[in-house]
Amino acid sequence: MDSLFPFHPRTVHFPIALTLVGVAFIILSAILARRGDERAAKWLQYGRVTLLLGWLGVLVSIATGLIDQSRAGGDAAVVSTINLHITTGIALVITLGLALYWPLRDRQVFSRHRWAYVGLLILVAALVLVESWLGGQLVFHLGVGVSAP
Repeated sequence: MDSLFPFHPRTVHFPIALTLVGVAFIILSAILARRGDERAAKWLQYGRVTLLLGWLGVLVSIATGLIDQSRAGGDAAVVSTINLHITTGIALVITLGLALYWPLRDRQVFSRHRWAYVGLLILVAALVLVESWLGGQLVFHLGVGVSAP
């Protein structure tokens, strides 16, 4: 059973990729819509589905991260970095959830608030990058979840 641990690193890569690709697709859609390109609606649809899959993956990553947290150790630097990682993860799941909810609440978000929505998506991408960097610090700098050879 110990060979299965840690779970968390096995569940983070798809949500990272799906979220960043979804953000890119929706931003591409906003640019195409500004130019009057009819393909904008398709890219928007692709982006929304991809963001939804990314958000669902983030929820799985959160669950596995909480499971693995108990095996991380109590070193002050590790605890501090894990707390930042958790805080950023909570901000990410809320912000990504808002990015999914806003178009459902306001069907005109892409015409009335397009650039505010793009700003929200850029914030989502920034949170993904910070969250990924913190995870990398835990693994590569602090050795969390890495067994000695």
